[in-house]
Amino acid sequence: MRIIDFNKQRSIKAVSLYLTEDEASQLKEELELLLKNPESNDHFHVYDVKNPGREISCSIITENKLKNISGYNKLEQQVLTEK
Repeated sequence: MRIIDFNKQRSIKAVSLYLTEDEASQLKEELELLLKNPESNDHFHVYDVKNPGREISCSIITENKLKNISGYNKLEQQVLTEK
């Protein structure tokens, strides 16, 4: 698991999410779609409609994707290669 705080441009180790039922349902549905083809380069966002600017962005990382890390930006590359 990798978590990036894009506002502070750094990796973080833990995060707590407090979601509405609709947000949790959307997260679940979108994750299920990604799991059907984890090697795809797809990702999704869940937005807080009441508080613009709050969002969750998710993708699935695999060993194959880590072998071709050049497709990610510098911050993502740094975080994805952390131990």
